[in-house]
Amino acid sequence: MKIAGILLLLFVILSILPSLGLTFAAPTVSIETSQSVYEYGDHLVMIINVPENCLFLIFFCSVTGDDAHIYITDPTERKSFFLQQPISQKYVEFPSKFPFDSAIWKPGTYVLELEYSGDKSSTQFTIEDTGKIALPFWIKDLAKMWINEPLVTDKDFARAIEYLIQREIIKIPYTEPGEETISSIPEWVKNNAGWWIEGKISDTEFTMALQYLVKTGIITVNLSKA
Repeated sequence: MKIAGILLLLFVILSILPSLGLTFAAPTVSIETSQSVYEYGDHLVMIINVPENCLFLIFFCSVTGDDAHIYITDPTERKSFFLQQPISQKYVEFPSKFPFDSAIWKPGTYVLELEYSGDKSSTQFTIEDTGKIALPFWIKDLAKMWINEPLVTDKDFARAIEYLIQREIIKIPYTEPGEETISSIPEWVKNNAGWWIEGKISDTEFTMALQYLVKTGIITVNLSKA
């Protein structure tokens, strides 16, 4: 009897809706970012809203659990695949694991495109170079090994820093090498690296120690005078 009553109620509702002239707009997916403008060192946060699929009007609704496919177009208009993730909730935030750095992300406007269950949405954000330093995540991994593992030597770490300086990921003004000659990186630099890894000092503060290594000639880099 209960099932018959529910079916009768649904029949009545479906019968009177057309006479009421009610229409239901199809829900759509949406994607946005936590900020419209980012700088180096910030983390990208993508916010995705997806519709629920409803049976018998609003009585049985759920998210499909389909994969969201996200593509990104960079300032040079080069489009590439960015992320694939199943969606099981209406509202989902995806924070990036690593911050923006100049090794990968160039200043300019980026476009994110979302495809989900046959629907699409897009948004855009801008990266501005404000002079803030953000070192690539891999150099932090190398620093951990430099501190804790004998296989990564001072020379290995110095080469990595030299690479970053030559490609202007770390921008260090031209300085004449000093007369001091040091055969190995001072222990205090390794201590600074440990604080940097733990987040006790910023990328900018750690870079000041690296500038000292260049100035004293511990790391030799071919820099042109400004």
